[in-house]
Amino acid sequence: MRQVKILTRPTVDQMNEYSQLKEQLFNDKLSEKESAEIAEQFRRLESSYNWTNFVFQNPDTGKRGIKNAAGEVLVPAEFDDFSFLGDNDLFYTTHMAAMKDRGFGIVAADGTGKVLVDFRFDYLQWDPFAGMYMALWDSKVEFGYVNPQGKVIIPNILTKYNEPCYGHLILETDLFMGILDLRTSNFVLPEYFNIEVEENEKIVFTKNRVKGYVVERTGKFIPADEYDEENMSDEDIVYNTFK
Repeated sequence: MRQVKILTRPTVDQMNEYSQLKEQLFNDKLSEKESAEIAEQFRRLESSYNWTNFVFQNPDTGKRGIKNAAGEVLVPAEFDDFSFLGDNDLFYTTHMAAMKDRGFGIVAADGTGKVLVDFRFDYLQWDPFAGMYMALWDSKVEFGYVNPQGKVIIPNILTKYNEPCYGHLILETDLFMGILDLRTSNFVLPEYFNIEVEENEKIVFTKNRVKGYVVERTGKFIPADEYDEENMSDEDIVYNTFK
C-alpha cells in the first residue's frame, strides 16, 4: 500500500528563508556554482514543508478566516467561507474572495480583512493566470472577469473556461470565441467562429468563414489576404505569441 507523506508546516523564519532564496534564484550576479547551491537549498526547503494557506474558525462565532503556512493570520475569522486560499509561491495574493451573507466580495489578505469590494457577487474565484477573478453576478449562469478592485473587465457572457495558451486566454461562449492577451490585458469579446493559437505565430481569427488577424490596439479585423505586414506600424501590431 502506497504511503502518502504528510508534510509539516514551516516556521515564520523558514517562510522568510524561502522568500530570500527564491529571490536569489534570479540573481544574475552569482556564479554558476553559487546559483546551483542556492537552487538546491531552495529545492530542499520547498519539498520539505506544506506551503499552502489554510482556513481556521472562531469556535464562538463559527466565522472563518485564513492563515498562511506558518500560522500567521492573513484574513481574520469574520467571514462565512472562501473560494481560494492560495500559498506562499505561485498562488500568492494580497487579496481574497470571501463570502458573507450569501454574497461574495474581495477582502485584504494583510491581516486586517479590510473589505476592498462589497459582497455584491454571486461567486468569485481567483484566476492566478489571468490575474483577475472569475465572477458570477445577477443570478446568471454565465461568468465574466472582474479585477481586484471589482471592476468588470469581461462581461458575464462566458460559458466555458480555458487554460492559458502561449500567454493568451480564449474567451468562449456557446457559439463564439474571443481572446485575452495576458501580457497586455488587451482583449476581444467573443465574436469569432474559431481562434487558432500556436507558438511564435500570429493568432488566426475566423469570422464568416474568413481567416485573418486582429489589431490589438483597436480590435480591427484584417482578412489574411489584405494583411500587409511590411507597411504595418507599431500601433498596428496584431495578436501574436512571439516571444
